[in-house]
Amino acid sequence: MARSANWRAQVLGLAQVWGPRGQRLRLERRAAALLAYLGLEGAAPKFPLASLLWPDSPAATVRNNMRQLLRRLRLASGGEEWIEADAERLALGASLALDAARLKAAALARQHAQVLEALSPEGGGLLLAGFDFDDCPELARWLDGARAAVEGWVRKAREAEIERHTAQGDWTAALALAQAWVQQEPESEQAGSHLIRLHYLKGDRSAALAAFERLRAVLSRELGVTPMPDTLALVRQIEKGTQLPHAPAEPRAALPLSVLRPPVLVGREAAWRQLEEGWHAGQMLFLSGEPGSGKSRLAEEFASIQGPWGRIEGRAGDQDIPFASEARAFRNQMARWPEVKLPEWVRDELSRILPELGGPRPLPPLHSESSMLRFYDAQVEALLLLHQHERVSIADDVQYWDKASAKAFTYAISRLADAGGRGASGPRFIDCYRRGELPPYAQTYIHQLEDEGLARIIELGPLQPEEVRLLVASLELPGAERHAEALSRYTGGNPLYIVETLKHLLETGALDRDWPSRLPPPGRVGPLIRRRLEHLSPLALQSAQLAALAGAHFKAALVPEALQVSASPVHTALAELETAQVLMGERFSHDLVREAVLASLPPAAARALHGRLATVFENGGAPPLVLAHHWLEAGAVERALPHLLAAARSEEQVLPLEQAADHYARAAILMEQAGRTEEALQARAAEARCRPREGASRG
Repeated sequence: MARSANWRAQVLGLAQVWGPRGQRLRLERRAAALLAYLGLEGAAPKFPLASLLWPDSPAATVRNNMRQLLRRLRLASGGEEWIEADAERLALGASLALDAARLKAAALARQHAQVLEALSPEGGGLLLAGFDFDDCPELARWLDGARAAVEGWVRKAREAEIERHTAQGDWTAALALAQAWVQQEPESEQAGSHLIRLHYLKGDRSAALAAFERLRAVLSRELGVTPMPDTLALVRQIEKGTQLPHAPAEPRAALPLSVLRPPVLVGREAAWRQLEEGWHAGQMLFLSGEPGSGKSRLAEEFASIQGPWGRIEGRAGDQDIPFASEARAFRNQMARWPEVKLPEWVRDELSRILPELGGPRPLPPLHSESSMLRFYDAQVEALLLLHQHERVSIADDVQYWDKASAKAFTYAISRLADAGGRGASGPRFIDCYRRGELPPYAQTYIHQLEDEGLARIIELGPLQPEEVRLLVASLELPGAERHAEALSRYTGGNPLYIVETLKHLLETGALDRDWPSRLPPPGRVGPLIRRRLEHLSPLALQSAQLAALAGAHFKAALVPEALQVSASPVHTALAELETAQVLMGERFSHDLVREAVLASLPPAAARALHGRLATVFENGGAPPLVLAHHWLEAGAVERALPHLLAAARSEEQVLPLEQAADHYARAAILMEQAGRTEEALQARAAEARCRPREGASRG
């Protein structure tokens, strides 16, 4: 039975501890930092954590200081184990309930009310308030990030709870939350807009306008900015006495589920036989076909027959960022199987591409064959451990995988094959890619595996007319079967084109009439998707365009800041995109939909949105290469260059040198175009330093 906590600690605000008999103790600086770190990060290695607290002390002193700190905490608690310690690790003990740990757990579980309950009235919410750690630079950097995370969790919880109360008509409770938020963050326009709106909904127009004037003054005084257009539009409505909507408009009716995912897989018997033959031969399976030919659906149906399976994916934009595809795949698996513990040496090596796994120790550069092999072998070990509960792993959109990830994965497949029995009992892989769109390096790696007998490539063709008829019949749409022959001719037997055409006929009311005389040229689905986009609200379309430009780094949470609108209409817009089958969560329902969204963007609008994304990502501490990409696409070369060089320098320290060389070369070209000759020569020299010499080992 779990032991209940006897002591309660607060590190959000004034750091202190309360005991079971009403005792109240202040926590000194390093003790408070230790509890906060363990509460937010979980169990941690003892010596690296101690080194954060005493960064300039010899190792013996660091260990002694930590022993003394743990001893003082035991004495303060009367012998209770606030911190469980062994020779190697530290963790929060069961006898101590920490507010920061409770808040994080509630935030991750999306229990928004519990997040706010974790903030005591006197706590304030600022992590380790009143303390600074200028003498502990690494700890100070951690604290900056942890404070930002806590503030984000609290802000999201306040927003969600205000919207929940507002939707229920409980404006008094919503107003109290908004007032507390404004008191805590008077410069938050998000909080101020809620306060203005709620005062007005309660019938107090003067209080609403007074709240706006306070917000405008704070923004001008503290930030030197004016309110956003969304806030100004709200106030204009209030000044006119316009009735404000109490709830978001209902999204339009969803299309039938059968159209979203046809219930029957037709026309793939030959491909299925090839999958079975390759499976029994122990080969890796590659499915290739035109966009919309049903590669992912076939892979999923086949995998489900073999046993437990999972899915990873490449995304547009990955090719510009070394190891972007593998990093996403590993993060996906670690989130899917959090109980899997990676060995310390594997975590250390993976931290080169997953910084969150790293400790305070700097990693040695990958300048030797042995260090390169250790790096790649760590990825093989992680792949085995993180897929041990899955029989099959499907990798979708492999044409987007970056070169570094493709090389590392090919190495892993070869190693698993060399391992004999171990590889045979390990995970099996099915990769899907668009025919004719593989970059040269991916073609080389795939054909290398095929030549070695380790892989089989299976090509998917179009559906035949009879197969189209079977597909249409399976959808059970009244009036659809009469169009089967016309659909076959019009779409060329492409399954996605068939479904998209049926969506168009449904939405235009033409399904139960004769075949339309006016449709885009046969065999093209893009115009049909673009017609569907034309029915979106302006905010929904702009949100989709932002998602298309952000690519692999899109998160719904960045839309309000990037588009400068409040969260409530954004939630409605995102729901509209899901209903229209444009987005599924935070990814596009299909690459062709993303391409249609991009095609809807005029160049000037694309540059403006890239600039907004760059600003948001810069504020959020995104990787330098992501910032460089968006500033370049925004036409701001001068703002992009420092990030491009920072990415090259960073990768020179922790990744294979060829990755850094590519970025130095790109920076040199941009500098030459800008007339910055001397700096371009320096970048060229750095590129030459990183390029492997003829005959040198390359891992």
